[in-house]
Amino acid sequence: MEFRFRPAKAAGLLFICMAIAFAGGCAQGGFGKNSNMNPRQFSNDGYLGTTNANPHIPGRYMSLTYDNDAKMMRQVLRDVDGVEGANITFNGANAYVTLKLKPGIDAKRVPTIERQAAAVLRFNFPRYDIFVKTMAD
Repeated sequence: MEFRFRPAKAAGLLFICMAIAFAGGCAQGGFGKNSNMNPRQFSNDGYLGTTNANPHIPGRYMSLTYDNDAKMMRQVLRDVDGVEGANITFNGANAYVTLKLKPGIDAKRVPTIERQAAAVLRFNFPRYDIFVKTMAD
């Protein structure tokens, strides 16, 4: 194998080496004693310290409680036509919802209302397995 000296490639390689050496020399004093730039320290909250700046951001275990989820489920169910109220019981990742329907609802509409309520709850609360039924009159 024959070695050929190529001045253009050698000049390019020399330029790259000089650029790296120059950049490395400039970066040595980047966070040193003589620099006024210091690395930022963030608290270990998963939000890069923003919970210290905005304390109203709910943490994972502050907002995910059965009580808060039950209130939110009742609020979401208000928009389902025919639902007057709901009784919600939790067992781990299962949510058992018993719907109280408005008076005068036709028996033929009950399965439709149950499906609509289950779909709304499953969309808004994917962490639960939702089981919906209606109160027996």
